[in-house]
Amino acid sequence: MKFIQTLYIDNFKNPLKYCFGWFAPEFHLMSWALSCLQLYKIYGKVALYANSSAAKLLIDTLELPYSSINLTHDNLKLVNENLWALPKILTYSLQDASFLHLDGDVFLFKKLDEQLLKSELIAQNQEVATDYYLSTQKELLANFTYFPECVRRDFVNTKPIKAVNAGILGGSNIAFIKAYASLAFKYINDNANHLSKINVDRFNVFFEQHLFCSFAKQKNIPISFLFPDTVSDNQYEHLGEFHEVPCLKKYLHLLGHYKKDEYTCIQMAAKLRELYPEYYYKIISLCKKEQLPLFISLYNNKKITDAKDLMNYNIAAKEAYHKGKAGYKTDYDCNEIVEGYENFSVVSILKQSINYYLENPDLSSNKNFLEIDFEKFTKNLFEAIKANTKISASCLYGRDLLSTGWFCELFGNEYEIESKVIVTCSLINIIESEFDWAGLFNKNTRVGVKYYNELELSSGQFFNLVIPEVSVNRVSLFDIDETEKIILETLSEPLSIKTLLLKMQPYVEEEVIKNHLETYNNLLITLIKNLVVKKAIKPFKEYSSN
Repeated sequence: MKFIQTLYIDNFKNPLKYCFGWFAPEFHLMSWALSCLQLYKIYGKVALYANSSAAKLLIDTLELPYSSINLTHDNLKLVNENLWALPKILTYSLQDASFLHLDGDVFLFKKLDEQLLKSELIAQNQEVATDYYLSTQKELLANFTYFPECVRRDFVNTKPIKAVNAGILGGSNIAFIKAYASLAFKYINDNANHLSKINVDRFNVFFEQHLFCSFAKQKNIPISFLFPDTVSDNQYEHLGEFHEVPCLKKYLHLLGHYKKDEYTCIQMAAKLRELYPEYYYKIISLCKKEQLPLFISLYNNKKITDAKDLMNYNIAAKEAYHKGKAGYKTDYDCNEIVEGYENFSVVSILKQSINYYLENPDLSSNKNFLEIDFEKFTKNLFEAIKANTKISASCLYGRDLLSTGWFCELFGNEYEIESKVIVTCSLINIIESEFDWAGLFNKNTRVGVKYYNELELSSGQFFNLVIPEVSVNRVSLFDIDETEKIILETLSEPLSIKTLLLKMQPYVEEEVIKNHLETYNNLLITLIKNLVVKKAIKPFKEYSSN
């Protein structure tokens, strides 16, 4: 089995400044690094198919360990720049033996099942069409003049069409794959004059993913899937949870909205920093040389000039955190002046959003109340941020370096969970408010999270968890419920999870304890897990009081 990847970069795009659909350029580079490095670690070889611009980035600049480099895409001309799946189709067409193609946003943490790899056709999972596919399907029917026969049959069927997810794609039936790739090129070329009339970005999933599925159905060739469940095309979840690798999950795929979600991108970057710090800091150093604005603001420190300095800082920051003194500084620390809270990005984002609610007739009776509570919240937030300037950047950065392993340390073995000792991190604040400001902030910053998409601002009692950060935002802001608040307060002193569960029993009715204790305990453990990921709870270590 040959493991392969594809990257094609237009010559006019600077890969150090162009986002390629990601939240920021550095995350695109980090994704490729982590994806390739994990494949190489697990299988010992991975082949790259690329044009010269892409090869220069991955091989010459990032120095990724591809076992073979195939400059096969220099003559590929995209009739539309949004045909991002077309370079992959070319790669599929060039294969002469069993292969598996993995996208640059797929991350493998364990070998795939051997039976899967022996299959004629392989894909990540099957998809069933909802609005994402159906709206584009209507556009294609209205504007295209050519459809492969298998596609036409599917389109006239009254049932929603099905496709595959091509995060991984391949197999041993090379004759089929070559015929499929040829059909895909014809599908595109015969409709080239009509591309301006449709959403080309969404057309990619039709000539790659739907065509693969419908053509296999026509040929009566079974497809083997990594995940057996069929997923609605817009309902992918749990594929970006980097805190769960490698202890609980072995495969992640940052498809679609995950790339644009700042929070998920940060988690992916942290995993690269944990596993391959030399590559992570190489990318940060490259971005610094390009004078790109970086999410972690301390990287702009003039005392940190290159990857070597960053690696040294990595060691110094862990030491600072282990010292157990929030004020312990290293040679790289510098004092930051805290200006008025109006200038903080968190407040700016909330201010932009609050205008909608002030103009909303349904909240007309609460306008003054809303403004007063917002002013009170922002002042409290400012005071929390101001207090956090006493915490050295090194201490916070050291916490970040170590926190990537907290989840697996605590929850990697389900039989040991209740014996684990945990404690609330001292470097947090909880601000109570009458409106859900943390929820509103996340509604405006998170991408693809259904809960926040549907969140509406209303009055009540809310708890805003403030986590100090070394990012440009200075803090992370999370909306937590009363039970989570009680957990954090109860863990002001170290407790085993088993003891914590017992201490939480008085907060629910006796009937719950009598008839639903296991369900209640599972809920509490889920909340604890979420708070660990948010860096509000950590494993208790004798050497650290932070």
